Amino acid sequence: MNVTRIRQLLAGAAAIAGLAVAAAPARADAQHPVIGFTAYDMSSFISLGKRGAEAVASANGAKLLWNSAGMDVNQQISQFQQFINQKVDAIVVAPVNSATLTPQIKAAKDAGIPVIVTNLTASADATPFIVSYVGPDDVKAGEQEAQHLVDAIHGKGSVVILQGPLGQSGEIDRTKGIKNVLAKNPDVKVLAMQPGNWARNKAYGIMQDWLSRYGSKIDGIISENDDMAIGAIQALKEKNLAGKIPVSGVDGIKDGMRAVRDGNLLETNLQDGPLELGMAVQVAVNQVKGKPVPKEAMFVMPEITKDNVGHYYDQMYGDFSGFLKQLPALINKNLESGHYAEQ
Repeated sequence: MNVTRIRQLLAGAAAIAGLAVAAAPARADAQHPVIGFTAYDMSSFISLGKRGAEAVASANGAKLLWNSAGMDVNQQISQFQQFINQKVDAIVVAPVNSATLTPQIKAAKDAGIPVIVTNLTASADATPFIVSYVGPDDVKAGEQEAQHLVDAIHGKGSVVILQGPLGQSGEIDRTKGIKNVLAKNPDVKVLAMQPGNWARNKAYGIMQDWLSRYGSKIDGIISENDDMAIGAIQALKEKNLAGKIPVSGVDGIKDGMRAVRDGNLLETNLQDGPLELGMAVQVAVNQVKGKPVPKEAMFVMPEITKDNVGHYYDQMYGDFSGFLKQLPALINKNLESGHYAEQ
């Protein structure tokens, strides 16, 4: 093949490539970014958090594309790929499983799309491709709820533990925190430990089985989130044991706070869904606009007991629409101060 022919072929390939680039859909401008958000499921926590994410997106003139993966890893992978194909300006993800999304996160980075992980961490091999993590200190939350329950049973007795979905960072870290405390309290024995997958109905069935199997041997219940705690409490109510066997939880959802107020839940740890998921969206917007963002915005959850539940309940649920209106300003203030969980 002569040199002239080679040059003609190369020129034709370049023209085709140029046409392909020109035909690709343009992204939104930085003042009106498009943010893709894929969450592991629509649990009570995520459903509430979605309201905060929407409020922050609206305050920034951003478009929020929301998807729930329904606890299906393959569904979340598909949603992630769809966002990449749509050429969104940023992606926020609350992972179904911490170990599964590394190829998709890397693909987004390679496509020039920043990824912000929230609520549940991604795996260590995905960290180099992530712009920021916005979420809780789950080890600390597990330690706080376990210690509170151990204190309630005076450091001696038998407990059961309801875990989140195995492999999710929330489950891994909260279980680690719980075990940290139990290791220091050898007189507290674990009768059973089982994943309830953050779900009330699943935890309800597990608790029914445990009550049938262990009965009066159960001195306390450690639940890694409030939804599962409420499922367990429902099973206790049917045996007239609610309020008699202490239960601890995490998240501070509305029903969880009510259970604390009513004396059926010993304590919970406030993971403010609107604040957390809203901050993840704000970090995504800031990244698109070229503003500085934290590599890690870690939330240390306030413990909620009967003594202080009124304050947090009124703030979060007494005037929730008012809380949402103030949320964007609160988030920006917290990002400036570095006190991410302040409220």
